[in-house]
Amino acid sequence: MKERGFTLIEILIAVLILGIVMSTVYASYTGTFRIIREIRSDADVYGMARSTLDRMARDLQSAALWQGGFTFLTKHYMLGNREFVRLTFRSGGHVAFGDKEVTDGIAVIEYAVEEGAEKEGYILTRSDDLFRNPEKEVPPGAGFLLCDRIEALTYTFFDEKGKEYSDWNSEGNVQMQKKKAPAAVLIRLSFANEADREHPHLFMTRIRLPFNRPEVP
Repeated sequence: MKERGFTLIEILIAVLILGIVMSTVYASYTGTFRIIREIRSDADVYGMARSTLDRMARDLQSAALWQGGFTFLTKHYMLGNREFVRLTFRSGGHVAFGDKEVTDGIAVIEYAVEEGAEKEGYILTRSDDLFRNPEKEVPPGAGFLLCDRIEALTYTFFDEKGKEYSDWNSEGNVQMQKKKAPAAVLIRLSFANEADREHPHLFMTRIRLPFNRPEVP
C-alpha cells in the first residue's frame, strides 16, 4: 500500500490558516500592550498633576506679608507659538533642600514654564529663594522640576468681590490688587495625551487664599 503525502495545495492552505491564526494572536497581544502603555502613561500624568497642583496649593495658601504688603506678580511671555505666565509671589511655603539651608522663612517662589530638553511638551519649574529680589527673573534651568509634558498652563485670578483677572500686579495702580494677593486662583493645567494628541489631559483646581490683604477685615 502506497503512503500518501500532502499536496502543495494542502500545504498552502495550512500555511494560510496558520498565518491567519498568528496574525490574530499578534494583533491581540499588540493591542493589549498598547492599552497597558496608555494606562501607564495616563497614570504618570495623573500622578504628576496631583503632586503639582498640591504643591502649588500649599504655596499659594501660604502667601505671606512682607513689609506691610503682599508680593504677587504675573508676567506673560512666549515659548515658540505658545503664551505662558510667569507667577512670582512671597510665601511661607519655603522648602529647604540642603542641610545648611535655612529651614523656614518668607521665600520668593516663582513658577515658570520652560522648554523640555528630552520629552515632548514643556516643563514646569519651581524656584524658592529666601533672599531673592522678586523683580529679578530666575534664569532657565535654575528652578526645580515639578512636571513635564505640559501643553498649557493658565491662571485666572479673583479679587474679594469675585471679579476675574488674567493678570495680577500687587505693585501696580489697580486698587483691588495694590499690596494684595488674589482672594482665589483658578489653575488650568494641560498635559500631552499620547493616545490622542488633539485632546490633552486637562486638570483644574480653584485655590482660595485665606489671607490676601494687609488690612484686617
